[in-house]
Amino acid sequence: MIKIVVPDGSMQEVIINLFTRAGLSIVVEKRRTKEGRITEVDWVGLIAFQRPQEIPHYIMHDHFDVGIVGEDWLANWDYDLPVLLSLPIGRNGNKSVKLVLAVSENSPYQQINDLPQGCELATEYVQLAQRWLGKNGRPDIVVVPSFGNTEHKIRFGATAIIDVSETGESLKENQLRVICQIMESNTVIVANPKSLADKAKQPYIDFFVRLIHGAHQASQYVMLTVNLSEQVLEEASRIMGGLKGPSCSPLLGKEGWFALQSVVPKKDEQKITFDLLRIGVMDIVIIDIPMIMT
Repeated sequence: MIKIVVPDGSMQEVIINLFTRAGLSIVVEKRRTKEGRITEVDWVGLIAFQRPQEIPHYIMHDHFDVGIVGEDWLANWDYDLPVLLSLPIGRNGNKSVKLVLAVSENSPYQQINDLPQGCELATEYVQLAQRWLGKNGRPDIVVVPSFGNTEHKIRFGATAIIDVSETGESLKENQLRVICQIMESNTVIVANPKSLADKAKQPYIDFFVRLIHGAHQASQYVMLTVNLSEQVLEEASRIMGGLKGPSCSPLLGKEGWFALQSVVPKKDEQKITFDLLRIGVMDIVIIDIPMIMT
């Protein structure tokens, strides 16, 4: 059996929903230690929710076989772990986050070299910030550890912060302005190298990655089924498109009529539906897809 560690906090609900879509429903049995199991399978021995910044350590030191974590925390600890899958997901949907250097919106600073000598910079990413400042010729800047609410720290003496930004709204609410992007960070599945080399565990690790990938892919698509006459068959096929194009079958007992079915991007669902209605397509059915294995 394999042991999996995943992030708690703001990402916990996102992860639970992704696992559920993959057919891996999580039951938390020990709430104080945030340990649980997956009811449908017998090849996952333990699943635990832990702080994102700690997950790379757990994988690196052989406490878990597989982990889900942000690339930002791998970069902070400078760990080179095998990345099995990269997912552009965050707290607010299917998009990566950015690690940025920000200052007060009323400050005169436009770039890192404008910051005062020996000023304070608050961040949770202490190790990453120190390396980055050194590479950019500003080792004089004092990195102050922040344990949450980093956007507030400029009010309490910091000249700048390094923090994650997903939509930019939190920075705006705190009257902050980005002067530099340090990195873009996706959510990734990483593996313990020893577990990946274990012939007993490796097939289950691969299967887990395929399930999560399939669930995430499915969240981006819908199944579209329509009934139409032969006169608009070619045009409707072009409009629907799909992964490899639509499938087509005749309707029983209704000569000259067909059913088209295709997997289409969820973001294009309304436009495709509108275009189909305009050419006279009828009986449009749209269904969410639980899994796509490609």
